[in-house]
Amino acid sequence: MIAAMDRPDAPQTGPEQPLERSVEQDTDLWSVVTVTVGITVFSVAQGLTYPLIALILAQRGVSDAMIGLNAAAYVAGIGLSVFLMPALSRHLRASQVIVAGLLGTALVVCALAVTESLAAWFALRFLMGGCVNAIYVFGEAWLNAATADRIRGRVSGIYSAGMSTGFVAGPLAIPLFGTANGLGFAACALLLAAVAFVLSLVARRARIEPEKPVLSDVPAFLRAAPALAALVLLFGFTDLIALAMSPVHMINGGATEAAAAALVAVLCAGMVLAQPLLGVLLDRVNRWTVARGCLWTSAAVFAVLTLVPVSSMLIWPLAALGGGAISGLYTCALAILGRACKGRMLVAGASVFSLAYAGGGLMGPVISGGLSSVAPGLLFLPIVGVGIVGALLLARQR
Repeated sequence: MIAAMDRPDAPQTGPEQPLERSVEQDTDLWSVVTVTVGITVFSVAQGLTYPLIALILAQRGVSDAMIGLNAAAYVAGIGLSVFLMPALSRHLRASQVIVAGLLGTALVVCALAVTESLAAWFALRFLMGGCVNAIYVFGEAWLNAATADRIRGRVSGIYSAGMSTGFVAGPLAIPLFGTANGLGFAACALLLAAVAFVLSLVARRARIEPEKPVLSDVPAFLRAAPALAALVLLFGFTDLIALAMSPVHMINGGATEAAAAALVAVLCAGMVLAQPLLGVLLDRVNRWTVARGCLWTSAAVFAVLTLVPVSSMLIWPLAALGGGAISGLYTCALAILGRACKGRMLVAGASVFSLAYAGGGLMGPVISGGLSSVAPGLLFLPIVGVGIVGALLLARQR
């Protein structure tokens, strides 16, 4: 069924088949701005904490496998919080849930700055995942509900570029604030709180409100669109390895902490630059074809990165290209979802996206870290494998 959803002439589905084509409408700019700014700031927090926590744990002598498990705790929070969203949203608007997520993330980041307990850091990263999921579930359903399909690819590209911009800004703060005194965490918390206040004012101008999430819609979406869920699972798997484990790859290869943080920033810079271009492509070319191209590109790039020494200048353009390809998987998924669904199915799709991202993200760093503990230097090999297998499995999607 998902193969037909990306064609303009695909028929609408009936009640027994819950996915429906979205109806053309005008784009609500204020809704798009609210969601895009929200995800950008969330990404600053994620972009800072991914490499910063990995570097701090590595300094403390924590194993690569344990660092991978700590990153997995974050995505476990994303996945499990999906089941709390219906209760959380019962009396709140989407914008209020997003603002609450921003403030919750600020509190978690403050707590990271004042404790050194590894057990506490596991719990805090789990809580951060739950806070971040507020914008993933509500923001992406809201974004698609507020966007006309004729420009959906471009809007999805701008949204993904905003997300990636945050990932760039986060790692760049590490050389400025250092890893030893908690200043990076404190600055991130202040930014989150300030933007939460601004968004609470901007969101009042929005005209469109997404549907409330209903848990029973989640299995219905999964049955109707397994390939779309698989695409996001592949994104989560590769994204978490690239962002959380790249600093470990650099340190294991003899690079400095600054170079390790810079690699994450370059990965994310590639994400920023590539997504608007991919967005234009998605409005002109079959969206599944673009997704398969991203999978093949990510496999090829990280295969080369596995072989190239960390001292080589070649790693920087490769990292940018690989980051753009990985992030492009999610841009494609958003564009396909927006064309295929409306109403409650948009929210169900966003919930499934969170679960799929969490599932992939839980497996990725754990497999990558475990592999590196046995055979150092092979952290990126899982990205190569799932890129090839994923492109082959999704070859029939049209």
